[in-house]
Amino acid sequence: MAIKSRLNRNLLVASIATAVLLSAAVPGGTSYSASAKPSVPLQFQIGSSKSIDYRGEHTLAAAPYVINGISMVPVRALAEGLQAKLVWDGKTKGITLTRDGLTVQLTQNSDAVVGTFIKNVKLPAKVTVVKGNIFVPAKSVAQLLGAKTTWDAKQKKISIQTSEAAISYHYTFDQGEDGWKGAFADLPVDYDPAIYELKYGRELLPTANNKTNYGLMLNGMNRSDDLFMYVTKKIEGLEPGKAYQASLSFQLYTDQSGGMMGVGGAPGEAVSIKAGFVNREPAATESNAEGQPHFRMNIDKGNQKTEGADMKIVGNMVQPNDALKGFQPVAMQHAATLTANDKGEIYVIVGSDSGYEGLTTFYLDNMKVTLLPQG
Repeated sequence: MAIKSRLNRNLLVASIATAVLLSAAVPGGTSYSASAKPSVPLQFQIGSSKSIDYRGEHTLAAAPYVINGISMVPVRALAEGLQAKLVWDGKTKGITLTRDGLTVQLTQNSDAVVGTFIKNVKLPAKVTVVKGNIFVPAKSVAQLLGAKTTWDAKQKKISIQTSEAAISYHYTFDQGEDGWKGAFADLPVDYDPAIYELKYGRELLPTANNKTNYGLMLNGMNRSDDLFMYVTKKIEGLEPGKAYQASLSFQLYTDQSGGMMGVGGAPGEAVSIKAGFVNREPAATESNAEGQPHFRMNIDKGNQKTEGADMKIVGNMVQPNDALKGFQPVAMQHAATLTANDKGEIYVIVGSDSGYEGLTTFYLDNMKVTLLPQG
């Protein structure tokens, strides 16, 4: 048994090491914001039809005002002053603002808001229309676009200053693994490779007529009432000890229908997809806490449908349309705030935490990471 345990442990370590070597072959794409930090803050004054931004002074069609202690400013002037892109949807009365990798979605006559780092929250005042111009709560919307707001009560003046530019990374895997690596945990150290069927690699996405679009594939059979399969990526070159707002979006390709039956749970609902940001390298390490040695994660990912401090549930393996056969993409996202380690590093991790005792296969593609410096 000792010889078999060592042999299987060496096989797992070797497979992980191979994944690391292969994933280092091609660097990931990095894009920095093109807009520099304006030297002149955006300025509004309550009751005044004049505003000032990095371009100079402007005349507003309607003046900013205060309602229930909330300063309201015209959204177009706010967007232009912060060098944000504004898109108006006349059919839904929706407004989308984007700046340096941050997105804010608003709706006319509503206090609902969706942002890169928020969900299930409300604005302090509804988006309103004054003289044909849309007004929004200045501080709340500016903050969601990465800007800080100060209030001069004596002059009733609002000053909005943009923060440092966000750093964005986009990984499509069409040319390589872009520095990502894959591995497995929550299985015995002396597991039998023949029955666990663990596989990780860069493969063509299994969609109709696809010959060019690649993704990261993870495959494994849950034989021990538990299995964690994951990919991780180190992002370096950051400022050591600095706090960052981090966001992640990606597509998960799954072929599992909802409402199915399975041992230990359904193959779709019982496999939780989790994501997280940490400042130490996630790794499967040997643990003897349960009497029998197992590979367990060195971070707090929770277990199956339970979240941990380092990883949160962002979805499951259920495909969006049960009427269609084959693998389908599901959009998922995650956001967190954390501090880079003393080497200026942050790690991204995405994985499946399975309670379904059967075979799970999925693909990951179009991974986007945005880091916004804080302070």
